[in-house]
Amino acid sequence: SSKQDVASERKQQDEDPFLLEEEEQEEEIGNLLQQYGILLEYERMQDLLPSGMYVLPCFDSVLTWQGALFVRQGLYKGAVFKFRLVLPEEYPDQGPDLYFTSDVFHPMVDPKTGQVELVSLFPEWRPGRDFAAFALPHLHRAFLRREYFASSARPALNPEARQLFLSDPAAFAERARECANNSLFQVFDNPSGSTLQFTKGPTEAHDTIVEHLKADPSGSLEERKTAFVDWFCDHYAHKRTRVGVAQGEAEAETILLDAKGQQVDGAGYPKMPASKAAPAPPILSRGSILSSQS
Repeated sequence: SSKQDVASERKQQDEDPFLLEEEEQEEEIGNLLQQYGILLEYERMQDLLPSGMYVLPCFDSVLTWQGALFVRQGLYKGAVFKFRLVLPEEYPDQGPDLYFTSDVFHPMVDPKTGQVELVSLFPEWRPGRDFAAFALPHLHRAFLRREYFASSARPALNPEARQLFLSDPAAFAERARECANNSLFQVFDNPSGSTLQFTKGPTEAHDTIVEHLKADPSGSLEERKTAFVDWFCDHYAHKRTRVGVAQGEAEAETILLDAKGQQVDGAGYPKMPASKAAPAPPILSRGSILSSQS
């Protein structure tokens, strides 16, 4: 019968290795084009990245971006919040999701999952006009502008935080301060495979910096700490790191490069056996934060 012929033909097509190979190639090409588009968006995002925010694609998949936000003013001043921006497999046809991996007490952050409210930013996702990178300035503003705390136009994923902000601003400010302080205890918790690694760095260097800060008579210790962080960020704003592993000798080194790609004399970390190499302290720059992993 005709139905049996059609079924037989479809079965043959399903079992045809040439057709299967062609479909696999088309799927692979589609995946490569998607990854290229995402990496191109990531590269262009650098010019839009807010001050104090650093983002890197995940080692395992370019669909996940890992980031850290250093809050420099406002109720959460001094906090270091980690987050991840998750792009769906259908991106750019569907929009991203944004999650804090640090505990954050904020009206726009779900206290259980860490999900950040993006409906107000993307009421309706428009492929080709909306991009995942738009969520990053949105996240930065959430800690600075009052409408992100109090406006009824923005859905509250944490109603308790919204109500506390409206009814008792002083109590909310205290909760925000506690949240900022707690974030510093979580900053060195690095998930396995994370591209954004934080290490405590050499103890000797830390002790030396503290001694110099205490010896400086100008201003309070907190003011001197803030001035040092500002200087550090400005000094390395146009520098980046290169991490390399020498084959055969299994040696690793981290080199600091200037804006022109030239090695900065006396900067970086010397070669050492990869099995003994400790993770490098985070190097802050507008372009990237890289750390070697052995």
